[in-house]
Amino acid sequence: MLRKILFPTDFSEHSVKAKKELKKLASCSKELILLNVLDSRVFPYMDGIDYIEIENLNLMGDLSKNAKAKLEKWKAEFEKAGFKKVRILLIEGVPFHTILDTAEQKKVTSIFLGHQGVNAVERMLLGSTAEKVARKAHVPVVLIK
Repeated sequence: MLRKILFPTDFSEHSVKAKKELKKLASCSKELILLNVLDSRVFPYMDGIDYIEIENLNLMGDLSKNAKAKLEKWKAEFEKAGFKKVRILLIEGVPFHTILDTAEQKKVTSIFLGHQGVNAVERMLLGSTAEKVARKAHVPVVLIK
C-alpha cells in the first residue's frame, strides 16, 4: 500500500498536517509524488468578458510559479525525512479529476491527503475534493485530520 504514494496538496493547514504525518512513513515507501492542481475553474466567469484592461495580468503564471516553489521546498523536506524518491507534479485542471487521473496514470498504490482544503464554498455546495477522491479512487485513500 505504501510503495508509491500520491500526496495531492493545496498547501492548506490540513495539507501541512498530512505532510507531518506522511514524513513518518518515509522508511516504508519507495516513492512519493507531490501533486498540486491549479484549479482551472478560477475564472469561469471570464468567458462573458470581451475586454479587460489590466497591465501584465498573469494570475495563473504567478500561481504556478508560487506553487512550484512550494513544491520544491516540500520535496526537500520529504527527502530530508528519508524518502528515497520524491517527484513533483504541477497540473492545471479540476482538482478531484486531476488527482484521480494522476493516481491512475502513475499507478500509485495509495493516496494521502488532508481531509479539507481551502475551498469552503465548493465543499458546502458540492462536497470536498477529499471526499470525492475517497469515494472514486481505485486505490486506498488515507484522509488525515
